[in-house]
Amino acid sequence: MTQPLITRLMLVTMIVIAVIGAVDAMVGESWDLAVVLGALVVLAVVLLIRTFGRRPVVAVRADLVRWMAGRAATTGERTEDVADRAIAAYRAGLVVEDPDAGSSR
Repeated sequence: MTQPLITRLMLVTMIVIAVIGAVDAMVGESWDLAVVLGALVVLAVVLLIRTFGRRPVVAVRADLVRWMAGRAATTGERTEDVADRAIAAYRAGLVVEDPDAGSSR
């Protein structure tokens, strides 16, 4: 299983447990617990939604992460932009592409 899938399954499990707890708290008229569990449900749903919009996770060596962070701080860019450009430059050195082939982005 991939890391994003595991994260999503854990969030769904947490949501189900919190919903059951919130319903039980409402039946038992424990309103403060129902509010806390309801807030937990909302936060978990927001996190679950955010996992679908993210880029795929790629492991990067610690020294490269430090370099990208330093470069981003120096140039005022986002670290993600520095990583995109660095990977594109590395790929350009490895692969000769057909200029008529469209971009996948």
